[in-house]
Amino acid sequence: MTKETAQAVLPGAPHRLEALLNARSVAVVGASGDPAKISGRPIAYMLERGYQGAIYPVNPARQEVQGLRCYPSIAAIGQAVDLAIVGTAAAHVESAIREGIAAGVRAFVVFSSGFAELDEAGRAQQQRLTRLAQAHGVAIVGPNCLGIANSRSGLLATFTTALESHAMQQGGFSFVSQSGALGAYWMDIVLRSGIGFSQWITTGNECDVDAAEAIDFLVGDPDTRVIGLYIEDVRRTDAFRAALERAARAGKPVIAIKAGSSSAGAAAAASHTGALAGNDALYDACLLQCGALRVPSLTAMMDAARLLLLEAVPLGNQLAVMTVSGGAGVLIADACEPAGLQLPDLKPEVAEALIPVLPSFVHPSNPLDITGNVLQDTPMIARTMQALSTDKDIHGIVLFIGMMHSIAGAFVQALSEARRQVHCPIVVIWVGAMDGSIRALEAAGIPVFLDIPQATQAIARCLQMQRTRAQIVRRAEVPATASAPDGGQALPTLSEWDGKQLLTSQDDVRLPKGWLLEAGDAPPPGLPYPVVAKLQSAQLLHKSDSGGVALGIRDDQSLRAAVARLRELGTELDIPVQGVLVEQMLPFDHELLLGLRRDPRFGPVLTLARGGVEAELDPDVANLLLPATADDIEKMLGRLRCFKLLQGFRGKPGADVPALAHRIGGLCEWFMQQPLRELEINPLAIRGDQAWALDALIAPLAAT
Repeated sequence: MTKETAQAVLPGAPHRLEALLNARSVAVVGASGDPAKISGRPIAYMLERGYQGAIYPVNPARQEVQGLRCYPSIAAIGQAVDLAIVGTAAAHVESAIREGIAAGVRAFVVFSSGFAELDEAGRAQQQRLTRLAQAHGVAIVGPNCLGIANSRSGLLATFTTALESHAMQQGGFSFVSQSGALGAYWMDIVLRSGIGFSQWITTGNECDVDAAEAIDFLVGDPDTRVIGLYIEDVRRTDAFRAALERAARAGKPVIAIKAGSSSAGAAAAASHTGALAGNDALYDACLLQCGALRVPSLTAMMDAARLLLLEAVPLGNQLAVMTVSGGAGVLIADACEPAGLQLPDLKPEVAEALIPVLPSFVHPSNPLDITGNVLQDTPMIARTMQALSTDKDIHGIVLFIGMMHSIAGAFVQALSEARRQVHCPIVVIWVGAMDGSIRALEAAGIPVFLDIPQATQAIARCLQMQRTRAQIVRRAEVPATASAPDGGQALPTLSEWDGKQLLTSQDDVRLPKGWLLEAGDAPPPGLPYPVVAKLQSAQLLHKSDSGGVALGIRDDQSLRAAVARLRELGTELDIPVQGVLVEQMLPFDHELLLGLRRDPRFGPVLTLARGGVEAELDPDVANLLLPATADDIEKMLGRLRCFKLLQGFRGKPGADVPALAHRIGGLCEWFMQQPLRELEINPLAIRGDQAWALDALIAPLAAT
């Protein structure tokens, strides 16, 4: 039974990973008496940190392990065990899991390596583990993983060295990682910094439990408030998207690192879309669309998590900035502007309220330089913040200080007092802050950053994520749209003429009037000049690159000459020529590239980009996973740099963006119903509320 089937058959049942992450009893297969060895570390860690459940070492060669009775087999324990840790050689893992299943074990963590990451024989072994999990309804983490941890219960089914020198600390941050090493680094940081954690899950080769299922479990974990994520690839993209959206609706932010990128490879040869919407760009689209925040590093992840866990994300992008250095105020203002953060002028009544608070030589402004006078009047910080916070349009207060360790206690006291009295979050940038000062302020709900870019980028990222999550919560869930099967053999790309014949079955994107002139055909009477002539061949996809397009033709004589030249070109290129397509040239105001394709991992994808022959010269691209609403598409258009042009720029007419989004949405629905692999329109010509496909490439799928 697959994971999807099990969850569908048993709605409302305990989560499948409950026995894994909230295990009340643990067997350690191949248990070692040496706390430094892989199969000895979990026992030592759990004993040292007070695991609340029962620990059963299993090793036929020993009677006692680290002071605990040791059993010759799992069956010899004599009672069902929730979780078994397996760290044996790869060749013995399958038999250990079979023995555990027979004894009633409900979940397994497999440390062992030598599976799919090694060779084909290892891949076959791993597939057998997958079949065991599906057949018996047990959860298997790994193989080739670093394990799991639950700080609340002290369950430490891991051999990570991150626990060697750190005390356990509970917190609201949980982490899912496909990499054991990155998981270890994350654990070291959260324990060393005092952030702490709730659950920690490294999924390794993911023979069974994957990142999507782990996220889904954490959404229901009452101690998890923020979810960190490290992924390299996702197999069950539908489940992954559903888990991310569920987290967004539950108010649990997901902060993700996605490692690795790849070019579109051979797909780029057939269309611009493949080059513009590579694998990594689709992960970007998936994370953004599902309310997750993508960050480039663990440091950036921790910065964002600090704001979220302390509930210190500003209420909007309007900030008041206080500094003890005029230069720092300028640097903060410079960092805020490109991040979309604003430093509004102080309202007259706020400036007036500040006058009795500040030294006589300080002029009320934003940013506000409170000068080194804080050395002798540290409580002034709290009074200044209280005055600033009388402006309810101020969404957050940022304070910059440096060193001043001799009065650190007074700083902490003043800021803690201010935090209790002001209506908005406070963020501190403290260059050279001591660990004790940081912990004291963060205990009061005030995050501390050591440099300006860290703080401004974290604020901007969190605000962006909150806007996306709010949109997900407000909108109804997008229903799955019945679509043609993604399977089927890819057929050659059609000529433009043949592709446009397919497009006539939809009404949202219009087509110019066109005529196909085959060999010997004369121009039809009454052509609506000016026209364009285009050589038609399924082997000439980018016609302008080879001179296969003649523009601005204004009479029959010029048209006959252009057709003759294009036919000669076909002979020179030695390609089969279907004919010459003659189309009416239409006036338009804007052009986009529109691509629709079935990605093997993410399914139907919409790509929009700046159109024309320069589409790949300076890519301006947005991607959206389908199905999606017209509102989603309108927001997608807003992410393009050229969106300002669509709105109208310097007297030039704009497009009817809502109507354009509706038309594109209709085309997306049409595409999903068709047996097509890819559709590219370049350019999609736009005027007002109308859109025309001036050129189109379509690659069909063979019927399955």
